[in-house]
Amino acid sequence: MKASSNAEVTGATARWRSIFVQLVVFACVGAAFNVLYGLLYVLLREQLAAQPANALALVLSTIAGTFGHRYVTFGVRGTDRTVQHQALGLALLAFSLAVTAGALWLLDAAVAEPSRRQELAVLIAANLGTGLVRFCAFRMAMWDQRGSMDARGTTGSDVSATRTP
Repeated sequence: MKASSNAEVTGATARWRSIFVQLVVFACVGAAFNVLYGLLYVLLREQLAAQPANALALVLSTIAGTFGHRYVTFGVRGTDRTVQHQALGLALLAFSLAVTAGALWLLDAAVAEPSRRQELAVLIAANLGTGLVRFCAFRMAMWDQRGSMDARGTTGSDVSATRTP
């Protein structure tokens, strides 16, 4: 019984460690695309009002970010289920847009004329908050057809990944 119990604890620890590492990678990849989002917002804000600049920056960075997360975070290679994953990314965009639009609205209600730095700070904070929701949704969506991920947290879509039954 003791050996079985230790194996279960070791297996559970390895799974949690794998999820934690994947979350850290997701955060790093997400941070890179948040920088892209921020740069796009600042550039677009020169020509557009805050809400349209936010929406366009979110759409563009979401499409790029979904590709980045598929490849880097979840190890999905090839085009299998790309459309499904992009659709999920765009659905999560709607959620993010609602949160960020609400954050901008609250900032505008609280501060008579918010600065671009204040707007950007509020938008970054809102996007960090929605990031955890995106991680959970993408993690569930990136599972392979057998409903499992390998020990490295990849989906098995990479032909070089070794899988255990």
